[in-house]
Amino acid sequence: MGLCGYYYYIDEPGMREIKAGDESVFTMPMLLSLDEYWEVIHYIFCKKTRNGPSPWGYIVPLRIENEIRDALATVYFIYPEQVRMAKEALFSITEEEFVAMYDFKQLKKSGLYGINWRTKKDKLDKDLLLNFRALQTFFNKVSQSDDCIIFYVV
Repeated sequence: MGLCGYYYYIDEPGMREIKAGDESVFTMPMLLSLDEYWEVIHYIFCKKTRNGPSPWGYIVPLRIENEIRDALATVYFIYPEQVRMAKEALFSITEEEFVAMYDFKQLKKSGLYGINWRTKKDKLDKDLLLNFRALQTFFNKVSQSDDCIIFYVV
């Protein structure tokens, strides 16, 4: 089993406890997993592996200014306004446009985590599309509750 990217959402007081170190991220329930495709998805949206520009960089928030150091992992967060921006970005494109955002051969050559020489195009396309739909559903739900999102990789 490799490194997987996990999301959950939390209200702002809970977020302050985590940022202050009073609560561990790992006591919260995981609500969405991108499996091993977290870096691939960030790269597709941002064309880089870290610090992608907003709003696309909020979808898989691997941004230094959104970072919390937990005892067990590096954790990233986004606030309700950033959640809404990410949701709007996700819903601004169709599934077909999402698939058109990447080239399988280029992704395979990129050295991104989650892709290797055994990766098959059909499986990757299917998995990425499932993750795209799951992200739309998750961000839509969280934006309605006006909560923060926590993302971490373990």
